[in-house]
Amino acid sequence: MSRGNVTIIFNNEGYDRYEFEGREISIDNDLRDTVADVKAALEEKGFIVSLTPFESRKRGALDDFMKGLKKSPDGFLFNLCEGAFSSSSFEMHVAALLELYGFKFTGSGALTLGLALNKGLTKDILKSRGIPTPEHFVTDGISYELKKGRRFPLIVKPLKEDASVGIDAGAVVNTEEDLKKRVEFVVGTYKQNAIVEEYIEGRELNIAVLGNGKEARTLPPSEIEFVDFPEDQPRICCYEAKWVVESPLYHKTVPVCPASIPEALGTDLSDTALKAYRIMGCRDYARVDVRVAANGGVKVLEVNPNPDISRNAGLARAARAAGMDYGGLISGIVDLAMARYSGAQR
Repeated sequence: MSRGNVTIIFNNEGYDRYEFEGREISIDNDLRDTVADVKAALEEKGFIVSLTPFESRKRGALDDFMKGLKKSPDGFLFNLCEGAFSSSSFEMHVAALLELYGFKFTGSGALTLGLALNKGLTKDILKSRGIPTPEHFVTDGISYELKKGRRFPLIVKPLKEDASVGIDAGAVVNTEEDLKKRVEFVVGTYKQNAIVEEYIEGRELNIAVLGNGKEARTLPPSEIEFVDFPEDQPRICCYEAKWVVESPLYHKTVPVCPASIPEALGTDLSDTALKAYRIMGCRDYARVDVRVAANGGVKVLEVNPNPDISRNAGLARAARAAGMDYGGLISGIVDLAMARYSGAQR
């Protein structure tokens, strides 16, 4: 018996070009594998699934996308759109369109997606609500000065990018001269402000959260272990480490779930992640990235309301550690969205 209709919507951006060791390589930047994973999982659990891609590189992409949605069977949308027109900044706009047209969809709404993409605003909001986060400032590269007492090393990132875009070994700076050069590089290359924050030397963990309201819960925390990292390479999960299979760093950042941590730290991580999740208005599922300093202090780096949910990604890994198979995770996300729209609690 069918559990209902679900239409998976996703953006198809093709390939990115990335210069690695003096040559240009292609980075697959579409979501076909994730879509295939989610589709198979939902069908396994009894849903009737259709697909509506946002082919943003084609002429008339937006009109075609909306026409496709209107032709879709009456049901829920599984939102896998991470941007549009080759820009992650339009991720929130897709969700806003869905809200304006009254579609029901999985995941967070437009406001949360927009806020979370802006690393500076996210940190300001979390800090104002008592969530520990690295000290930071935002600059356009024209004029700024370090506050008294702010110490190096610092890390410089594009203000509004995801997937570690714009982050490499040079992102961590140790002098004012290097800071100035890196800020100018980020502003000039990515045509946006830079965020400069204290670099936390320590363990990098992420905590997946499922659910809504008081019933939201965390999954076992996952740690990124930096195995045999070069001494001159800062221990960060940079773009190469995430996406460039040819890079040695890709094979030296090893996810371990569940992370081996003391019980007290696990409780702290769970409490902090849940608070950050709720403060940012996340829905159904999300991931909270943190650093744990040598003194045990937890600081939230960012909140990702639309993390990778493919079969081999971190959210699925955390679900397996909690005893949940992939089909249960994906169909559970649909169930959470359905319950949220109906006002029911599950």
